[in-house]
Amino acid sequence: MIKMDFVCRFESDIVLHATSNTEGKIERFDYIAGSNFLGMVARGYSDFGDKAFEVFHSGAVRFGDGHIIHQGKGTYHVPFSWFAPKGMSLEDAIRGNKLYNDPFITAEEHKRFIADGEQLKQQRAGFVTVGGEIAGIQHTYTQKSSYDKKHRRSREGYMFGYYALPKGTQWHFTVEIDDEQIDSGLILKKLLSSKRLGKSRSAEYGRITITESDPVTPLPQRLSPITIGGRSYVLLYAQSRLALCDEDGRASYRPGLYSLGFEEGRIAWELSQIRTDRYTPYNATRRAWDPERLVIQKGSVIAVEVPEGFDVARYQESIARGVGLYRSEGHGRIVANPEWVASRVPEFVTDASSLDLTLHDTRKQGAIHSWLIGQRRAQEADYEMLKAVKAFIADNAVSGKKSQWGQIRSLCSAATDNQTLYRKLFDETVVNNHPAGFLLHGRAKEKWSRSLIDNLKARYDATQPEGDGYLKFVKLLSIYAPRQDDIQGGE
Repeated sequence: MIKMDFVCRFESDIVLHATSNTEGKIERFDYIAGSNFLGMVARGYSDFGDKAFEVFHSGAVRFGDGHIIHQGKGTYHVPFSWFAPKGMSLEDAIRGNKLYNDPFITAEEHKRFIADGEQLKQQRAGFVTVGGEIAGIQHTYTQKSSYDKKHRRSREGYMFGYYALPKGTQWHFTVEIDDEQIDSGLILKKLLSSKRLGKSRSAEYGRITITESDPVTPLPQRLSPITIGGRSYVLLYAQSRLALCDEDGRASYRPGLYSLGFEEGRIAWELSQIRTDRYTPYNATRRAWDPERLVIQKGSVIAVEVPEGFDVARYQESIARGVGLYRSEGHGRIVANPEWVASRVPEFVTDASSLDLTLHDTRKQGAIHSWLIGQRRAQEADYEMLKAVKAFIADNAVSGKKSQWGQIRSLCSAATDNQTLYRKLFDETVVNNHPAGFLLHGRAKEKWSRSLIDNLKARYDATQPEGDGYLKFVKLLSIYAPRQDDIQGGE
């Protein structure tokens, strides 16, 4: 399996809605859904040819959700199994060892908490690093109104607002590819060239930059069943949204064991902490709504009772490609027994490594990145050459020679390198009683000044006869020089 890591940097505020609704209360995302990245690549759907179905519909290519990067470290959604004393912030609960995992808290312990004046409250929002650092996500709000063109003022009764994720934040996401025959280079190219994201992109929102990145620190796992009340369990942490099915294959909030990748066992709902949602995506290409989707939200924790001696490592390997539906859009990612839900008090890693958010050395980036860098350098070189051409035109009398410039352009098209073109223009070998060079005989010699010919000859670099710099310069000059006649009203 090929796995590619990326960082998406917001160059402006980004509007991301959790639904396609345009009226009423609009829920907003605090992450980037993987479907956004799939859509960026799908703009070039036809470029994938016969592999298009496999790339976009089969689940063989999975575009993960984008999570905010906190101080150079990747983050994960807060597990819903975390409970802390009411009125205490999550950060204070972590520092004071007052954060608890609900499956390990018995009814008697809950009563003792209440007797001590502490009421436990579920943690539902936020992202945290594997080291226990909280990533704060603050949305910006902008109030706007529709414009009344007839009266040239704000339209009465048409106020609306945008909640947006702030400019300058960076978000990590991954793309996983099962089939090595799929053109991963083309996927990489499409992502790195994408510059827009979210709603209201025609206004001030939506500008992004995507670069390749190091992988984030994975969640440490306990690769053996967890004992709770004398029984063995596997605790499944939903790293992404889960779209699962019941035993009859219907979308459901109460999935069957098979949908979670188990062949035997029992889902212990009494120990599970899940939150659900439903949404109906709109497909702009087909201009139609897709069927409504029932999903279990990321951060949910599902407890599954398993036989004693259950092989957790083998199970994790079997679900490495995800579970359930819509995996191409980032759904279905599960982590079995992560350490921070596998004990009464969450355990964190203190030495989480930081991501390298700078542009990587091109030797580590691969062929596509090197190609993109080369394209940019070529564009910069073309721009510098255009500046040189315009400076040459400003310093020399190039007007009144449309016919000759057209013939020079034809000679440029036929030439293969600098030396070939130079000889066609300035060859002094006598043929039919005159020099063979185009600018040294006939009408061209009569209309062209000696200084213009000498200056054009001086541009030739004899040390680079097989290059094409001089050839490109003269060809560009033959395109722009005739335009001076139109500007000056010449022939």
